[in-house]
Amino acid sequence: MILRFTYILFFSLALLTCKDNSNENYSFIGGEIINPIDKNLTVFKSSDIREKIILDENNRFLTKINNLKTGFYGFSHGNEYQLFFLEPKDSIILRVNTIDFDESLSFSGVGSKKNNYLINLFTKYENSKSDVFTNLYKLNPTEFIEKLDSIKNKELKNLDRFINSTNTSDIFEQVARNSINYIFNSKKESYIFIDSNYEKDVLYPDNFYAYRNDINYNNNFLKDFYHYYNFLFPHFNNLAYQKFTSIYDKNTYKRNNVDYNLIKLKLIDSLVIDNEIKLRLSSFVTRNFLSFNKRSQANADKVYNKFIEINKVEDSEKNQNSLDRVTNLYNSLRKLKSGNKLPLIELVNTNKTPISINMAVKNKSVLCFWSMNSKNSFKDSHNKINKLKDKNPNIDFISINIDNIEKEKWLKNLYNKYKKCECGDNFDNEYKLQNVDIAMQLLGIQYIRKTIIIDKDLNIIESNANLFSKDFSSLLD
Repeated sequence: MILRFTYILFFSLALLTCKDNSNENYSFIGGEIINPIDKNLTVFKSSDIREKIILDENNRFLTKINNLKTGFYGFSHGNEYQLFFLEPKDSIILRVNTIDFDESLSFSGVGSKKNNYLINLFTKYENSKSDVFTNLYKLNPTEFIEKLDSIKNKELKNLDRFINSTNTSDIFEQVARNSINYIFNSKKESYIFIDSNYEKDVLYPDNFYAYRNDINYNNNFLKDFYHYYNFLFPHFNNLAYQKFTSIYDKNTYKRNNVDYNLIKLKLIDSLVIDNEIKLRLSSFVTRNFLSFNKRSQANADKVYNKFIEINKVEDSEKNQNSLDRVTNLYNSLRKLKSGNKLPLIELVNTNKTPISINMAVKNKSVLCFWSMNSKNSFKDSHNKINKLKDKNPNIDFISINIDNIEKEKWLKNLYNKYKKCECGDNFDNEYKLQNVDIAMQLLGIQYIRKTIIIDKDLNIIESNANLFSKDFSSLLD
């Protein structure tokens, strides 16, 4: 069945190609979504939507992208998102199962080999605490860099073999080599923050950060490439830490220290010229700080005002959307201070009936959130909730799904997850967000572990708790 489908797609691509050779800069993308969340698929370049596609009755699609510029494109379906690399005249067929999105994704067709190579590379090293690195971070700096460079050199040799056996372009080779460099250099940048290495006084070999002499902070070609940012984020964390500890007592360092984050924003402003890259980096830093800022509105004001100051550039609409996202979060979190009323958002219960949150809250309550995109968020949160319930019988624990999916899809996943984690069969406090985008903004949800504690009258006790923090139980007293 799969082979027949692939043949039909290839035949369709060939016919479409023969019909129109007037524009040499085009590419085709087609494929099949197994267990689709809905009937929509979006293909985009950067933040610009190139195609909005409706799946056919067999959950398949085929489209042509004209005026194609070589580089990274993305497709999104439901809450899932994936990049792929396109060059003119590529004809890529993708196949993915939403139940196991990353692991099931595969490409075939012209241009598929390079994309499968990149996907395999990224999957292999995407988790800094994967098997490859579990013990590596425990080594001293000299041993760490020797082992890491040895693994990196093996990957470069694998790339050489792939290039020699495949007809790839020079630009793909450049992208692949950059990918390997960014992946492994990001591990060096992260090293100091793993296993509390920053608490140790250790000597680093002179060549530990030698690659920093060649960093391009304004690589416009890679501005859509998440491994570029996966390097830049820990890199600026590290630079800011080094600057912070040269000014302040090392023991005062915390990741949400306001001075540390202001230093980070200033460094981004001084080293990054490209407005879009600067905005993405500074937006992440600011949203992260605002989301985990517990008490001080004055500190939130300082970081937000610095973000606005360094991004005062008249630019495209998509940049304005990113600015608005930070501003909306800032304004929402200001309203979510202890003592204020929780916004009246709408939920959907397991009877598929929309209800206001004030109808769901009957006692002092803990609001927890989960998403299918975070594989363990349901299991981890419900296991934790079950332990807390026994010690806090007078508190309701309300679990809310934040995925923008159909009610039937949510219920099916909910029941399946209950069976797997053996959570019983009581769904009284299970809900999903009705108007996801609006509710996410009103509740200031940026991270899945955000937890809100309210009294029976919807007065906020704590709007930014972490269900898994060591001191969470003390917030319930």
